[in-house]
Amino acid sequence: MIGTFARFDIVNFATPVRRVAPALLLVVATAVATPLPVFAIGTAAIVMSLLAANPFAADERSHLDTLYATLPINRRNVVLGRYLALVLAYLAAALIATIAAIIITLGGGHSVDVLAFAAANVAAFLVFAVSVAVQLPFFFSVGATRARPMIFIPAVVFGGGAALASQTGLLSRIDFATAISANLGIVSAAVVVIAVAALLGSIAISTVRYNRRAL
Repeated sequence: MIGTFARFDIVNFATPVRRVAPALLLVVATAVATPLPVFAIGTAAIVMSLLAANPFAADERSHLDTLYATLPINRRNVVLGRYLALVLAYLAAALIATIAAIIITLGGGHSVDVLAFAAANVAAFLVFAVSVAVQLPFFFSVGATRARPMIFIPAVVFGGGAALASQTGLLSRIDFATAISANLGIVSAAVVVIAVAALLGSIAISTVRYNRRAL
């Protein structure tokens, strides 16, 4: 049942193609236009977190949330299916971003820094996971329309934090590349554990809130 809801959400999310084409084009454009094509991976995380509300908006437009309430199904399966669908959609976008960044890097006559790409993917997954973990309990509680501000808050926080760190020189004072490359396995594992823990905690909250919601 979880897989069924996940497949339904993915199909609903990606069709028609014009719904997601601009987002994917933005990801590819970032790889082309920025000095470091690897930035496309971070763009994928931000873009997909901004699109996390789309399945909820589709539910409201088609009154699917009301339909779910009348069917003999466990609402937990709906929650798990939606989280799974969003994670799979993000992984697809991250893969596209990584491939585009590699092509642009090689096309520019540069070698691919495997460690940099790995670190970027791990960091981007954390950004996406935390953003979704914050947003989805609100969407499950009150729907996409009433929780609309939550679409932008995570992106603003992460973007503003990165800009502030850059302006204050914090990023230049910390040699992230050396620290991460020296302990890439440990850092990656820790980041993935944090991301998964955030998602699991969010799933638990979303399940409780969705069960209490009157549809």
